[in-house]
Amino acid sequence: PPDVSRSRLVFSITDQGDAGDLSKSSMPASVDIAPELTHLSRFSELYATSGSPKADVCQHNASVAEGLNQKAITQMWKTIATILNGAGLDGLPNSPSDSHSNPMAHVLMPTVRNLLLQRADAGDVQTCVVLCEVMDVIIPPAAAGGSAKSRIPNLNISLVREWYLTYIDLLQQMCLFTQAASLIRNCRDPAVGALNQKATTIHESCPRCGKPLLGGTTIQDNSGSKPQLSAQRICRSCRSRVGLCFLCHEPVKGLFVWCPGCGHGGHLEHAMEWFANNEVCPTGCGHKCNLFPMSSNNQTICPKVK
Repeated sequence: PPDVSRSRLVFSITDQGDAGDLSKSSMPASVDIAPELTHLSRFSELYATSGSPKADVCQHNASVAEGLNQKAITQMWKTIATILNGAGLDGLPNSPSDSHSNPMAHVLMPTVRNLLLQRADAGDVQTCVVLCEVMDVIIPPAAAGGSAKSRIPNLNISLVREWYLTYIDLLQQMCLFTQAASLIRNCRDPAVGALNQKATTIHESCPRCGKPLLGGTTIQDNSGSKPQLSAQRICRSCRSRVGLCFLCHEPVKGLFVWCPGCGHGGHLEHAMEWFANNEVCPTGCGHKCNLFPMSSNNQTICPKVK
């Protein structure tokens, strides 16, 4: 039978490379399966979320969207900038009653709300969050322990919070940790800001047998005071001591530097002294640690410490 031409499904990742290389002529005709993720990392780096006057911030974000060929987002930012300039405002009115004497200000509130819901329906939580940041949609609580509020009527703070949490999760999934941490730190909602107060747990493994070091050791003195949890000094699998310097064989109580390859390490000053003239691990494991590689300008690169 004759060959029948069939359309092919081609996967393309456009959220990479130099944004200056993007142009309508170089981009093939396509349909975005997830347009809200097409330029997420670029937008997160180029967008402005604060500044004054806010009309200029909106114009800047419009230029960013226009450079990435996002027409709908470009028009959105230009619309808000036009309304702000026409109303002579530098943000949303504090209350709906403040806009009764200003027709352009009276239009601003419902326009921002409709644009937020429109972008949310399109799955574009990034634009929703950035617009909330630029326009100061979130009102922080008046007292400690209170709850944040939305400056826009008929826009529930729980919905705004959901946009923030979803966007932060997207940033973290794409390894944009700096942008995620900055957003959490600057958010006016305490429920979002509390994400930066979560503890970080580091799991270690034995450098000899490779088994995980589980938990610690509880120490109870004779005074009857509250038990204290200390670092585990003996591997429960191979019974070897851990946390010892690979040169002086004494417990490390200060800065500890280790090789990610073989797992051996010790005192920072001892490691610097050894690797100034050697490249192989002093334990005899044969691994070429190279903990302190020399840069092009002959300056020692700082090692990993804990």
